[in-house]
Amino acid sequence: MEEQLNSLLDFLHDGNPNVRQLALSHLLGYTVKSPQLQNIFKQNNMRPIKDLKNMCREDPVIAHDAFKALVNLTSDDEICKELNDDSFLQLMIKMTTDNRVILADMACMLLSNITKYQDIAIKLMKLELQAVEGLPSSTKAIDQLVDVFVRGLNRAYNKEAEFHFLASVFANVTMLPQGREYFLTNASYDNVTPLSKLIIFTEHPNIIRRGGVISCIKNCCFAIEHHLDMLSPSKINVLPYILLPLCGPEEFDLDDIEGMPEDIQFLPSDKKRESDAYLRQTLLESLVLLTTTRQGRTILRQKKVYPVVRQMHLVEQDENVSIVVEQIVNMLMRDEGPEENDHDVLKTTRSEHPDSGNDNTIEEI
Repeated sequence: MEEQLNSLLDFLHDGNPNVRQLALSHLLGYTVKSPQLQNIFKQNNMRPIKDLKNMCREDPVIAHDAFKALVNLTSDDEICKELNDDSFLQLMIKMTTDNRVILADMACMLLSNITKYQDIAIKLMKLELQAVEGLPSSTKAIDQLVDVFVRGLNRAYNKEAEFHFLASVFANVTMLPQGREYFLTNASYDNVTPLSKLIIFTEHPNIIRRGGVISCIKNCCFAIEHHLDMLSPSKINVLPYILLPLCGPEEFDLDDIEGMPEDIQFLPSDKKRESDAYLRQTLLESLVLLTTTRQGRTILRQKKVYPVVRQMHLVEQDENVSIVVEQIVNMLMRDEGPEENDHDVLKTTRSEHPDSGNDNTIEEI
């Protein structure tokens, strides 16, 4: 079989587009996660990967399968690094931001996979492109992606794309200090903090969108110097959007309600708590990180975070989630010593590392 696959690879750069398309259609099923099969695509100095990159520029039928192949193959680190290519990165950004492109979501999926590679994430943060018609005037690629993610809800920007996988790109980028700084600083072109544009999606029905945003929030919580802005109702105001997914239909006592963010004070009787245990855990780890400073702990106490996690704990069935609840309770209910070290929490919580938002590389097939 390996011999047959090798012969097909040569046709990926055939001069006839119909031959290229036919060869790719036969190879597509072998791009799934398997070291033995993926090694076939790394031969001849990555020539098959170079061919697939070129095919992403062809007509949508060929480009669609080329993107699917690369989405699958980027579970391999070496192949992922081969896509650290300025020209190809620019192509994916332009395909994402052009509202006429029908393969924008495929480009988003591939961006989600390759930005797990730090060098590509750094390159994305620095990338400048021409301003895009229909978007604000920024030439920064990351600004354009954030705006497309927000404007693209319900296919409002591009009828062929939903842009959910950009949330995973943002989660990957915020694993870097410069990524967290970007999302927590007012953008020069509209004077709005990028994170404040994303936090409204923590209860979105699509798990990719809300999961990436929740991971992005957690990663930004590692930027301790920005905690006050994150918690300020007049600035980023992240707390209601962390707490809302943690709330169920339970009613709070009037004493508990006083001081709570207004968004969570009186919730409907059919309110659903976040169904995914990993995302509940990620939201709670964000709260743990926000207790790093005394000021943060004080604000969380004033905003009645404890009653929310207490109610949640009563019905929580996942052991890992319950452990994080207990960490929050310990941080909020303990006595504050006069010489308390604000950073002690980082030594005790399991939230010691930023979150990619997606432990597994996306596979299309």
